[in-house]
Amino acid sequence: MTIFSLDEDKIEEEHWELPSDFDLFAKHKARKVFYPSYDGTPSTRYFNIECIEPDSPLDILNKDTSTHEYDATGHCVWAGAFLLISCIRELNCFSLGGKRMIELGSGTGIGGLAVMLSNANEQQKPSHVCFTDNDPAVLKVCKRNCDLNHLPEDTYTIEELTWGHEETSDQMELFDIALATDVLYDVDLIEPLFTSVARMISSEGLFILSHIPRACYNEGNPPEAVEDLEKYIIDQAAVYGFCLDRIIHPPSEDQIAAETLEWCPRDAFCQGAILVFRTRRD
Repeated sequence: MTIFSLDEDKIEEEHWELPSDFDLFAKHKARKVFYPSYDGTPSTRYFNIECIEPDSPLDILNKDTSTHEYDATGHCVWAGAFLLISCIRELNCFSLGGKRMIELGSGTGIGGLAVMLSNANEQQKPSHVCFTDNDPAVLKVCKRNCDLNHLPEDTYTIEELTWGHEETSDQMELFDIALATDVLYDVDLIEPLFTSVARMISSEGLFILSHIPRACYNEGNPPEAVEDLEKYIIDQAAVYGFCLDRIIHPPSEDQIAAETLEWCPRDAFCQGAILVFRTRRD
């Protein structure tokens, strides 16, 4: 760490030589994630997630650089995952049973696990999920979470994947469903995300995007992305061969489960939505 001390008109740079050790600053902890009960009573259905707090010192220090070695982003859980969990019942209408699903930017695996573990009826949940992320360290956490929840080994795979790279996505079989939660934190990620999804799902595929509008805007981004990000995402999806099937809106603030509020503030889902796309049939 580098600090600057002010001594009259002279500024001196000091080097503290603190260790940049991820495990020293970012401690993982397993916590329960509850599904909504829908009747106002305390929920009893949950799964476990090992993660770190989103504002660990290491994460704060490296938000601008976001290098794999020290970036804690994928080790945290974010509001988009809890938006998905809060609306998990609404996904039943899409007949996910027996389908093959891939999660992009899976991080801890919370999104894919939420879908895989949400229904005790084997006929109503995907038969297989492939967790993907571009950070190998995060994928180790994802594996531990699969083990923590006793997910059968023949029902999942874990793969390293960089969006937009044809050589990586072409090696994978086609999936019926693609899932992503809270991954568009930068406008520049929209194009590579849809590029990969378009290559990975079948001609009758479904893309479930749980989106919280918190994207960073960069120089050169189109003005329409700034004016209405959700509409811009929908328009970009059409460019890659997707049509919007449905928008699932979050529960109102007074309907958010108390268990969810232990993870995120009451207004965390503000302007968020689950965008469900289908492969467009021309």
